[in-house]
Amino acid sequence: SRDWSSDVCSSDLLEKGQARVQRMEDRAKADGTVTKGEARRINRAQDVQSARIYTQKHDKQKAVK
Repeated sequence: SRDWSSDVCSSDLLEKGQARVQRMEDRAKADGTVTKGEARRINRAQDVQSARIYTQKHDKQKAVK
């Protein structure tokens, strides 16, 4: 497990992760049917992204004024 809060560019990683999940959804929908396996992989990727977002949102870093 990686400590995402320590990354200087963690917001870039979050954006890339969100784009990855969107691409997964688009590919799954491309043939008109989302299989159980595809839905499970997408759901897992979304869970990982949610955890990363939570970590970034609740880290102890202070905003620079």
